[in-house]
Amino acid sequence: MIRAFLALILAVMTAVVLVTPAADPPETDPAAAVDPPAVAVCPVEEGSGRSTTVGIASRTNGEGRFTAFLGGGPVGSIPFSTGASGSTAIALADVAAVGTAAGLAELPGPDSAAGSLLMGTESVALEACLSTPIQQTLLAGGSTVSDVQYQVHLMNPYAGEAVVDLIVQSESGLEAVPELRGISVPSRSSEVLDLSEILPGRESLSITIEAVSGSVMAAGRYGVGADVALWRSVAPALDWFVPIPAGAAGGDLVISTAVAAEVEYQLDVYGPEGVVEAFQEGVVPARGISVISLGELGFEVASAMRVVSTQPVAVFLRSTSDTGVAITSGAPSTASRWFLPAAGLAPGDTGSTVVLNAGLDDATVIVTAHRDQSAARQYDVPAGTVIEVAAIEGGANAYSVRGEGALVPLSVTVTPTATAYSVGVPLPDE
Repeated sequence: MIRAFLALILAVMTAVVLVTPAADPPETDPAAAVDPPAVAVCPVEEGSGRSTTVGIASRTNGEGRFTAFLGGGPVGSIPFSTGASGSTAIALADVAAVGTAAGLAELPGPDSAAGSLLMGTESVALEACLSTPIQQTLLAGGSTVSDVQYQVHLMNPYAGEAVVDLIVQSESGLEAVPELRGISVPSRSSEVLDLSEILPGRESLSITIEAVSGSVMAAGRYGVGADVALWRSVAPALDWFVPIPAGAAGGDLVISTAVAAEVEYQLDVYGPEGVVEAFQEGVVPARGISVISLGELGFEVASAMRVVSTQPVAVFLRSTSDTGVAITSGAPSTASRWFLPAAGLAPGDTGSTVVLNAGLDDATVIVTAHRDQSAARQYDVPAGTVIEVAAIEGGANAYSVRGEGALVPLSVTVTPTATAYSVGVPLPDE
């Protein structure tokens, strides 16, 4: 039965589309004196055939600054303004030629987000920047077999040195190589750890990143052929929502845990006819990963999965195909307002937005492409279902999704040779 309703064509889910006027321009709000500075830390790359553009989205018409840092200090800085559209884009080439490094975006306000778009002649990667350091995060979805390259990018934008341990479990067991422990990340610097050299030939890698002292933010970089994926490490949680685009039928859901015991989980499936609870159950090995093939489950149209576990886990969506590799995390909660920073920056106006309505009520959802003159479209999303909608005509610095209830969006970027996924950044409810 589940295969039958997932085989319905995507047009059934998106039949009613209403073009609406552009969203109201953001207000210019003074920052409260007690508010902490709004910042985001972005993995970036400039050189070796790839370049980075950082997309900024904000509900505030305000000013900010983007600084690239490497080797203990800034190597370039540029101011920006989000303007009436609440968005802007910053080409890293205008800031500095830094190779693989990190950038600090000082944002106009707390209702803001930043994202990195990496582009090459045959590659594309997109991911939201990180905003909060967390002592323990998880990273999974890559391997070190064949000719792939799997790297962990550790970024420290703070004044003090950070020391990090990587606890890695593979099919060989708990890895004990000394290069994984006591990794020093100097102040205002970043370090790239190449797992393809340290742990070659591993098919499955569950990585726990622990800050022993100081604070770091981490991202994964996974190269397959000419393409590359970029995705954030995330804090473990008991509940995850994963929107899945129609093109991910050959992909996988990867569930990882740092718990030193088996963890049970349950999968709920959202399709065009609603939610099927307890569709599948399983167990994640201690400190390990479980891989669920989406193709075996019959995912032929846009859908979503909810993963509920007995102990904290992290969930990632991975797709490897002829059009490249794409990896992103799920979302540990729903919200009514989201940013998809840097979505729409890739040339060619290709891609889509996948929106899950995990609530019990039907939702009216507005998807907005933010650029000099923003454009918006309105969609009806029945309770417990998913829609996938094409990119709004014209490039954009970012997208936003807002509506009633429990929403989770995912951005899909497609070029002739590559694909990228990026889950949205939730905003506080009004």
